[in-house]
Amino acid sequence: MNRRNVVLQTVSGKTTEKLKGYPLSTALLSGGTWAFRQKGLTLRDGLDVPEEAAKTIVEINQKVGSDIVWPGSGYHNLLVEALGGSIKFRPQGNIDVIEPLLHRIADLDSIEIGSLDKNRWIASVRQMIETTDRTAGKKYLVGTSSWGPFTLAGQFLGVEKLMIGLYKDKASIHALLDFASEVCFQYLAPTVAKGASILSIAEPTASGDLISLRHFEEFVAPYLTKVNERLQQLGAVITLHICGNITDRLSVVPHLGVDLLSVDYKVSLRYAKEVLANKVALAGNVNPMILRDRSMEEVVVAARECIVEAGQEGKFVLMPGCDIPPSVPLENVQAFIRGAHDYIGDVELQTGSKE
Repeated sequence: MNRRNVVLQTVSGKTTEKLKGYPLSTALLSGGTWAFRQKGLTLRDGLDVPEEAAKTIVEINQKVGSDIVWPGSGYHNLLVEALGGSIKFRPQGNIDVIEPLLHRIADLDSIEIGSLDKNRWIASVRQMIETTDRTAGKKYLVGTSSWGPFTLAGQFLGVEKLMIGLYKDKASIHALLDFASEVCFQYLAPTVAKGASILSIAEPTASGDLISLRHFEEFVAPYLTKVNERLQQLGAVITLHICGNITDRLSVVPHLGVDLLSVDYKVSLRYAKEVLANKVALAGNVNPMILRDRSMEEVVVAARECIVEAGQEGKFVLMPGCDIPPSVPLENVQAFIRGAHDYIGDVELQTGSKE
């Protein structure tokens, strides 16, 4: 069984007899910026040569062996530029919004969502996905990612204005979230046809560190569910990642149209697994700073601690607790993946022995 199918069967819950003896499903979460840096490239470079960018992503993944490869990750804020805002590419790192799309929510009526399909950079991202799938999609699960509706709304309007609006102008915020939901769907839907079998929806602004459970249920859950269910109808597997502590909203997740929940290192895997009760697969949650700052041996220890905490029964994919920084050493990512692939209970297997 190849690594692609191990992930899919793990997420679906078919993890009993068929997967016994196979290395644990292990993957990076996103990692696009990190992969490019291994070859001295930036996100901006990748947009000019999408086929070469895809080859770089595949080449680096062959070195580390992540079960999921994520072409298009790191490009979430292209949506702001494509619809009329301004962005800035960092020399190393993700993309910053320097001028939001909206100064007033009333300006929504003048924005044409169809312009996404005319944007040259979004076309490049889709080409990366298609080339990656053609090159590596038979062995690894190919996916891509986007901000979810709530976080996207914050990028369009400004996070501070969004937060104020939750209290002072709910009707306008709901209108903005309707718009952001449609943008999210229209951006991701074509990527499924290009070969993205798994989609990661990132909602860092919906963290328990930023908004209450009450606001999550009113302003995040309905829109996220609508987008996820539409994408699932296209055949996509849906991953949700929310940064920070989301312990108080874990019970809501099974109702969001999510197949795989990726949690931050602030969340207890044991408790999350108990709450989710195998209704949703769980992923996480090694602290990315351990991958950046510690030795290979310490990375392996941290990975195996997560495996033990999550337990070996049920639907679990080992991942970092968030996207990894660009400065993480290649050797530490290799140690993270191989240390997990080699570990099944108390039994050590040779890497790839049953791939």
